[in-house]
Amino acid sequence: MLEEILASDENIVLSLGGGTPVYYNNMEIINHNSKSVFLRSSVGTLVERLSKQKEKRPLIANISDEDLPEFIAKHLFERNQFYSKAQFTVGTDSREPEDIVKEIIEKLYL
Repeated sequence: MLEEILASDENIVLSLGGGTPVYYNNMEIINHNSKSVFLRSSVGTLVERLSKQKEKRPLIANISDEDLPEFIAKHLFERNQFYSKAQFTVGTDSREPEDIVKEIIEKLYL
């Protein structure tokens, strides 16, 4: 499905789940067919964001709030080797969405 979406001539922003870059050769496919941006966030920021959506996220729905930081840190550590293959990285901690978007646009078009 990823390859099919990326093969489209349509100009889109595709927001992928955190696990997508980890499987198969997805990062190579992504980088070959598009521009990739890793939205880097600290464990604390991810805990804050994800704890508000736990019931909608099967991977963390049954993890206690107490155990969530360790769970996120472990997954982030395991996945960072894939995320670091993104063509661009943008930090998101303590930033407004508008500022993040502005930086992404600058990186993509400069």
